[in-house]
Amino acid sequence: MSFDLNLNTACNHEIFRELSLIDSTRHILRLDKPLAVTASLSVYATDNLIPASMYTIIDDPQHNGNKVISFKQKWKSPTDYFETTYYTIAQYCPKCVNTNYLDDITYDVRGDLIENRDETLLLQNAEKFTITNMGSNVFYTFIGTSLVSLIGSKVSNPSFMISQITSEISRAFQKFKDIQSQYQLTGRAMTPGETLKTVNNIQVTQDLNDPTIMRAQVDLEAVSGKTVTYVQYLKIS
Repeated sequence: MSFDLNLNTACNHEIFRELSLIDSTRHILRLDKPLAVTASLSVYATDNLIPASMYTIIDDPQHNGNKVISFKQKWKSPTDYFETTYYTIAQYCPKCVNTNYLDDITYDVRGDLIENRDETLLLQNAEKFTITNMGSNVFYTFIGTSLVSLIGSKVSNPSFMISQITSEISRAFQKFKDIQSQYQLTGRAMTPGETLKTVNNIQVTQDLNDPTIMRAQVDLEAVSGKTVTYVQYLKIS
């Protein structure tokens, strides 16, 4: 099987730590949205991950096509609250509302554009270096990656594609670190939080929900000592 690579900020339709209600029998836990991938489901009771061996996933008798979580034994604690993380389908995704892509612009409660600082600024710059097509900025032609150049090419070996993506991201962040060092030599003020110290890990995997989406996760350690994780979804078509 081969795919064309198309670089986009694609949505994986993940519902993260959604509050879920248990029924009166203390056996059935219902999800708010349809479950797309069984393997993506994680269930928590008051912040504690529940082993999958303690429940099964069955058809919802009340809603055709939906799934529910059925505990093998009655849940005894009356004070526990439940949260679930899982992949839903695009039509029910609250993040992309069936567009399949994410908007990365963020506003505060007053409607003002949020200005990123420290580790948040590091994450923002990490995204820019990953998704910018190298050479597209005429003033800084060395910024970005060559991932866009793979658009339209046939990749028959997913392992090779993962290797290519990993290599491009690694090279981009090395350049990013070099540029920050050059800026500091000119006397530019930079906070420890926004300054990259090292790239601890780059992991590229195929998305469980959609095999045409590659998930690139990068763990970045700032000079402040804090480690932040940047995730980019690459759409393959």
